[in-house]
Parts: sequence; C-alpha cells; structure tokens
Amino acid sequence: MPDTAQIQAATLEQFLAGWKQFTPQSWTEQWSEDFQQQMLPFNLRVPPQPRGQALARLTKLMETLKNYEVNFHQVVHDSTRGKAFIYATSTADTIFGDFKWTNEYSVIITFTDDGRQINKLEEMVDTDFFRVFWPKFEGYLRSQGAL
Repeated sequence: MPDTAQIQAATLEQFLAGWKQFTPQSWTEQWSEDFQQQMLPFNLRVPPQPRGQALARLTKLMETLKNYEVNFHQVVHDSTRGKAFIYATSTADTIFGDFKWTNEYSVIITFTDDGRQINKLEEMVDTDFFRVFWPKFEGYLRSQGAL
C-alpha cells in the first residue's frame, strides 16, 4: 500500500496533467469539497474563494483564453508538510482583441491529510499582468451576468 508521500506525489502529477489539459474538470478533479483558493499577494484584495466560486470563476476565465499553454519551471513537493510549490508561466490568446495572456505565477498547494486531494491553492500572480488583465476580465464577467 502506498504511503502518504506517494499518494501526494500521484495527486500532484494528476493536478499538473489537468492544468496542462486546461478544462474546468481536469483542473478541479483533485479539489476537495472544502477546497479554497487564495489569490496573492494580499494587497490585490481578492478574497479567498471556496470551491464553488473558484470553479465558476475558473470556468469563465477559461472562456476568455484560447491556445493556452503552461510551462512548469519548478515543482517542489514537501510531503512532510503536505504541500507542493509550482513556478509556472503560461501564454494564450484572449477574447480581448490583441491583448495576450502572458502570466507568470507561483502556486502553493496543500494536500488533504490522506494526500488524495488538494484542499488549498494559494496563487501568487504577476501583479503587473494582473492589474491590466483583471479589469478586462471583470468587464467580461459583468457582461455575462457573472459579477
């Protein structure tokens, strides 16, 4: 029977594969029922999002991006703390004219006690990119009645 470290490692690999597929289902298959997403840094003033809100926002975000590609530059798994760190960059075309998605971020994920799911995702975004993209995205959410 695999130990918790092996289970976490498998969950992490599944999460990374789902991120590359970039569909709402593939991205969220490992999320626990009590999952929470926190956008960082805190000075962006984005409140934590429980699973349902995070999934709804992620689904809308995916609607705005085409030809999405992600590259994982660093993946560090600390099984004793039940966490993993991911440094990634991604690119995509957007529905916002010539505006391109060129995001750079670090993600800290926290595993459930049994290691089979992820119950917390803390995402440190590129604040320069975020400050330009977020108003465009919020406008889209408003136009869709989702904000």
